[in-house]
Amino acid sequence: MTDIRTAFRWGSWVVAGIMLLVLYREEGLSGAGIQPAAYLTSVGAWAVTPVSVVFPTWRVLAFLLTAVTFGATAAVTLTVPADLQHTSANWAIGVNGWLLLTTASAGRLRPLMLWLTLPVVLAMVVAIPAGAPEMVRMIARALGIFGLQLPVALAIQAVARSALAANEQHRAQEAIRTGQIVAQALHEDRLRRSRAVAAAVEPVLASLADADPDDTLRQRSRVASTQVRRLLAEWYGDGHDPLGDDLSACLDDVQAAGIPVEVTVHAGDLPPVLRRATCDVVREAARLPGARLRLTAVPTATHLSLSVVARTSEAGSGFSIDEVPAPLVMRTTTIGETLWVELTCPV
Repeated sequence: MTDIRTAFRWGSWVVAGIMLLVLYREEGLSGAGIQPAAYLTSVGAWAVTPVSVVFPTWRVLAFLLTAVTFGATAAVTLTVPADLQHTSANWAIGVNGWLLLTTASAGRLRPLMLWLTLPVVLAMVVAIPAGAPEMVRMIARALGIFGLQLPVALAIQAVARSALAANEQHRAQEAIRTGQIVAQALHEDRLRRSRAVAAAVEPVLASLADADPDDTLRQRSRVASTQVRRLLAEWYGDGHDPLGDDLSACLDDVQAAGIPVEVTVHAGDLPPVLRRATCDVVREAARLPGARLRLTAVPTATHLSLSVVARTSEAGSGFSIDEVPAPLVMRTTTIGETLWVELTCPV
């Protein structure tokens, strides 16, 4: 895409060279005074222009070459009589326009159109004293120049805009893809560590509860479960519990009742309104027969999504929460023995 734009500029440079060095060499070198000097100046600018094409970041060089080319064109125009402006005596307006197109096309569209228009407008102003017939011929010549150069200028700018849009879209897609890969790898690593801890702790707590189901041991089991949750919270965040005291206590109660819970939090502190609603959802889901819960919180640029997935031993959820307080939005889906509840909160 950038290569296409560069190809346009090289093509304009080649056209300028053909006109300068082949077609209008005699007109440029004929006469005396300013004409040969302006011609040699244009040839020198043409010879240096490839540097600005190869190194498009050299904006100062491109601007200087544009100014020099426009100055040489204006000098030639002002020395040609009014009745000869429409002839090849003023070779510069039709030749140097391609050189201006090469040097100025690296910038924005409006300056480019200005540089292409000013030399022709200047020649038309100089031709006014020659009368209406000469002005008609000059207008015809101007239309011929614009008809060749302006479409190329517009095509260059259109390609540049398309290139920029495509590059931005590609970068955005790559950023999204990279973020998804990183998030997935992080999620899998945390799940692996969480399950390793759970696999070591759950049998111990279960055996203790079965051995002596008195309230004291149950309380100790609950404390141990809370300690494990705090350890996992340190892995997920910066040392504090992102679930907050209320949601952590709710999950502790659910686990103390013998319901396994997996927690994965990719966000910082959850908003209070989201924590309270999640407590209601967890308590309601915990009433389902044979429930096993998984809680996952994932942030985006505009909202925070928290999902509670309950796997039960019977089909049909029996879930009774229908509404949540604003600004939360809740979606509930039941597929066989799996209940999925998503809470979305703007950030």
